[in-house]
Amino acid sequence: MTPSAPPPPPWEPGPPWASDSLREPSPPQRPVPTVYEQLQADPGLQRLRAARRRPVFAVAGAVVGLYLLNALLAGEARGFMAVGVAGPLNIGLALSLIQCVTTAWAVWWYTRYARNFLDPDGRRLRAHVEKRENTR
Repeated sequence: MTPSAPPPPPWEPGPPWASDSLREPSPPQRPVPTVYEQLQADPGLQRLRAARRRPVFAVAGAVVGLYLLNALLAGEARGFMAVGVAGPLNIGLALSLIQCVTTAWAVWWYTRYARNFLDPDGRRLRAHVEKRENTR
């Protein structure tokens, strides 16, 4: 009885300096997304960004509009702005004071809006991300 020959060794790609044409191409590796990339893709962050932007543009537009109206009237309607309202207070000064009050109101409103609507959503999103980080 003759012993059987050992099976041929499996094909190996060869040394690293061998021709690339002999190697099988490896599938492309997708990098693992970072926490930042995962957070950017999170729909909760998209909602939070939209909730932050939406009302701010309206309030900022009103404050800037009042400023531009005040500047336009001061430059073009000097007689109207000089009309007295009460004692030394004229329309120009009254509009400037109203502008200061509306700017302070806008800052107060946004602080309150952020505290009541944005901060809770931000805390929930942070807890979600930290929970996902701890499970890794």
